[in-house]
Order: sequence, then structure tokens, then C-alpha cells
Amino acid sequence: MPGTGQQLDAVGLGVQPTPQFLAETVTGCSVTPDVVVAYPSRNPRGLERETGGQFTLSQNYPNPYVGETTVPFALAHGGDVKLDLFDAAGRKMAGIARKSMAAGAHTIGLNLSGLGLPPGNYLYQLQVTNSYGVYRQSKTMTAD
Repeated sequence: MPGTGQQLDAVGLGVQPTPQFLAETVTGCSVTPDVVVAYPSRNPRGLERETGGQFTLSQNYPNPYVGETTVPFALAHGGDVKLDLFDAAGRKMAGIARKSMAAGAHTIGLNLSGLGLPPGNYLYQLQVTNSYGVYRQSKTMTAD
């Protein structure tokens, strides 16, 4: 808070921005000279920033693949899961939603030809929504 000398934590930036960088990238707030902004050099809890430790997304297998592939993931806590598939241009091509999945290891199978999608490079994004928040992580796959 201004005037208190309180240190503000900016976890997740992963850089040591200059005041000019802050002025160019932060909108809707102001930083006064008596506010100290700290930028930690590493994640303080050792958690992956995207997932918050709520899940682990592994690489699909086989990759590259013809026909079907499997996307493995593990949930630390139960929650709703959504797997979205994007083409190389960033357009959403398909999505799968699973409600109330339990904690533990899971897989989702994908068949691009069954979805009517041509061979190519795709990005898959897993989104987990639970009582701790919404978390996402993406990986790439290749369909031959």
C-alpha cells in the first residue's frame, strides 16, 4: 500500500522488469516511489506456474501418430476437466469435457480422423477446474 513501504509480490513474471517495462505493460494501476515491488527469481513453492500443482499433463503417445493417440494426465484433486484441440493457426477444432473426475491418473483417447480433422500439427490444452481455481497447460502433437 502506498506510504507503508509494503513489499508487493509479482509471482509469475519470471523476469526482472525495468521501471520502463512496468510503465509499458501494467495498465489500470499506478506505482508510487514508496511502493517496493519484488520479483522473485524462482517459483517460491516449487509449483509449475500454469498448473499450480493441481495436475500433471504428459505428452500424448504415440506421437507422431496415425489414427488414435492417448493424452495422459494426473489430477492431484478431483475436478472438472476439459481437453481442447487447436490447429496450427490457433483455431479450436474440437473439445472434450469430463465432469467430476476423481484425483489420480487418467487418459483421454483422440481419433482425429473420427473428428474429421486432417493430418497436421495440433496443440492440445488441458483445463482443470476445481475448488482451488482454474488451471491450464498445453502441449503439441503431430498427426500423420
